[in-house]
Amino acid sequence: MYTEEYERRGFPLTNFIIKLVLIIIFVLLLLWLLPKFLAPAIANNINKTNNSNNGTNCATATCNTKGIDALTSQIFQDNIDKMKEAAIKYYTNERLPKNVGDSDTMTLSDMIGKKIIIALIDKNNKACDVEKSYVKITKLDEEYILKVNLKDSEKEDYILVHLGCYNYCESGICQKQETEIPIKGSKQTTTYVPIKGSIDNGKYIPPSKPTPVITTPKCAVRGNTYYGLYGDIVSKTIYEKQCTKPSEDKHYCVYFNNKYFDAYGNVVSEDAYRKSCISEDKHYCVYYNNKYYDVNGNIVSEDAYRKSCMPEDKHYCVYYNNKFYDKYGNIVSEKAYRKSCMPEDKHYCVYYNNKYYDATGNIVSEENYKKSCGIEEKHYCVKYDNKYYDKNGNVVSEEEYKKSCDIEDKHYCTYYNGKYYGSKGKVVTETEYKKQCESDKEYIYEYEKSVSTKFSEWSPWTNWNKTSCATREVNCYDNDPTCLYKLQMLTRKEKIGTYEKVYAKTREMQIQAGSYEEKSCSKYNYLVINNTIYATTTTTTYTQINTITSTTRQTVGEWIYKGRSKYVNPPNSTANTKYIFAGANFSNCEETCQTFPDYYYDVYQYGGDLKPVTSTKVTPGPITSEKTTEDTVTTTTTTEASCGEYVTKTIPIYRTVIVTEKAKRTEPLYGDICYQSTKTRDIISSAHTETKWSSYNDKSLLNNGWKYTGNKKVK
Repeated sequence: MYTEEYERRGFPLTNFIIKLVLIIIFVLLLLWLLPKFLAPAIANNINKTNNSNNGTNCATATCNTKGIDALTSQIFQDNIDKMKEAAIKYYTNERLPKNVGDSDTMTLSDMIGKKIIIALIDKNNKACDVEKSYVKITKLDEEYILKVNLKDSEKEDYILVHLGCYNYCESGICQKQETEIPIKGSKQTTTYVPIKGSIDNGKYIPPSKPTPVITTPKCAVRGNTYYGLYGDIVSKTIYEKQCTKPSEDKHYCVYFNNKYFDAYGNVVSEDAYRKSCISEDKHYCVYYNNKYYDVNGNIVSEDAYRKSCMPEDKHYCVYYNNKFYDKYGNIVSEKAYRKSCMPEDKHYCVYYNNKYYDATGNIVSEENYKKSCGIEEKHYCVKYDNKYYDKNGNVVSEEEYKKSCDIEDKHYCTYYNGKYYGSKGKVVTETEYKKQCESDKEYIYEYEKSVSTKFSEWSPWTNWNKTSCATREVNCYDNDPTCLYKLQMLTRKEKIGTYEKVYAKTREMQIQAGSYEEKSCSKYNYLVINNTIYATTTTTTYTQINTITSTTRQTVGEWIYKGRSKYVNPPNSTANTKYIFAGANFSNCEETCQTFPDYYYDVYQYGGDLKPVTSTKVTPGPITSEKTTEDTVTTTTTTEASCGEYVTKTIPIYRTVIVTEKAKRTEPLYGDICYQSTKTRDIISSAHTETKWSSYNDKSLLNNGWKYTGNKKVK
């Protein structure tokens, strides 16, 4: 009985598992359907809450962070849009760059100063950086590119806007209307993809700004926009130079030929060069902190620094071609030149080796030496050069002079200032005065005469000796008491060394620029030369001969050697003819070559046939010519046939480039060499005043320059 009932009811575990599976399926279905019915209501409720109290009723402080992020992003975008619109309005026709590649930059500080925008505030209520935020407009071939860079307290970013004079512009230039807008640097192209609102943890997130999808083209052309080797938007000229021409004349992070080159090989200012190339502890081609740095930023010796960084036409510690060069080869003032190059022979405020040196160390006259060094000639208790000197040698008034030197006014046999003076100059009574002065006494009178400085004869001029061309001639008048030294200069051109002179000319040459694989006819070889497809037979392959040197002079493959020829101007290579530079001949030059030398080239002629075709999948047919009688115009017709058998072949691509042929020659270097010659003399006696006493009206004295002093005394 138990067995029958058990078999009728079945196993209970099976029923339990079936019920559990059904419950799980129901719960999953409910979880999938429920958000679809509740989302609109939740979103509507959240929007109402946010609109009423800005989300302050959230359970936590971070319940609406994504909404805040969208708001802060909007603030940054609004600020960058304000700068963009202000810049577009400012750059009218007269303010736009004129030439391709030219640019103009305004910092946010400049824009505020021009009253075209007000200060910008970021999400943290802080002012945006007015120096690192800027707009830069650059002229391209057919339009302009405007870079708008914004830096606030937390982030820095920029956009690129295409501007031009389009048919939909209301006035002047305006923004180009297109779906692809460059953003986030000139290396990227952005396409906006719209994003709708979403639900996150039961909270509605409103739609934010479109998210950019970024691609990075390099060496590419997008419409009228050219992208350079590093992804930057550049002019057509720079694009061709970076992407289609050899870069042998490029310099990177170096000071070369008096120019600074940045990390992209562009000529820039010193500040831009340092910002692009110099890390915190790196220096290039500079003497910094008592150390020399070469072009690679390594610390080297001074000789290695000069060899690495300084071009051939530098001069050091010399006065050359009316310019002063310091010990680093820089053109400086005469004072800086002396300080840099002649510190060892300096003397200051001293009479040394028959020369006077002033307070700056220069050789001057005695008068200028005393004036520069504050030296004044001393005199004691005397009237000299219309000045009174007291007993200490100081210049004083006449009264102080008499008081200091105990000098009393002397008068002889006269009534002066209410007093009688006797024959000895002393004050006496009237009776004594009459007694001394009214008697028949004989007087003698004082005479004086000024005697000039007496010099020795000038010494002979010394032999001519080499000297620095910075030396200056010293000349003066012979009657000048300070004129004791003269120097005369002689300058002439002399050979001072040699240098390697480079003669360079350009020409066109074909090089293999790349290749691609394509199904082609099996019996022919194909190649692309300057965008034209040519076919050759499999036995006459077309190869480059760049490995041939000037000493080989032999036929290579289908390239037949035709000999060596002389050219005044380098010839241009073609698809069928190649010219290999062999050297230059300077026999037509003098010691210094005033013209270009003759260039020699080995000539190679392609022996196979180059037949133009429209595709690598067709075979070239015969070429026929037809001539009309009326206008005598010849028409060439190429017949092409379909190919019967295809194989995958590598198709080489050849492109015409500009190359520079250089020839070097050692030539003499001439410079100014200076010589000096000097002469000197000495002072025998200095200028002074002599006095004598004699009888009145002594003709022998008066006729020889003597004069009365006004003093007399009894003989």
